[in-house]
Amino acid sequence: MRRDREFWKQLVDEVGGGESIAAVARRHRVQAKTLTWWRWKLGGARGRSVDARFLPVVVKHAEARVESVIELRVRDVTMRILGGSDVAYVAALVDALRG
Repeated sequence: MRRDREFWKQLVDEVGGGESIAAVARRHRVQAKTLTWWRWKLGGARGRSVDARFLPVVVKHAEARVESVIELRVRDVTMRILGGSDVAYVAALVDALRG
């Protein structure tokens, strides 16, 4: 079943109200990853506070000139993110993994 932009906007607003992506997705019987994408697309992750903290950083091959890559581990999932990636999109991915 195809859903329109307004449907997804309503779900993104529910997530913005404090509910987890997983809970909203379950209630509306949609994929959490699809809701995460719509949240990013509609800008739902912008303007909110992020639970940020400093994490240990390991620099490998510091002498080599390569494109910058950040490795994030959330639970048992490892993501490699290119430097310059959209912060809101990365935050939405992390929220989805936490949910």
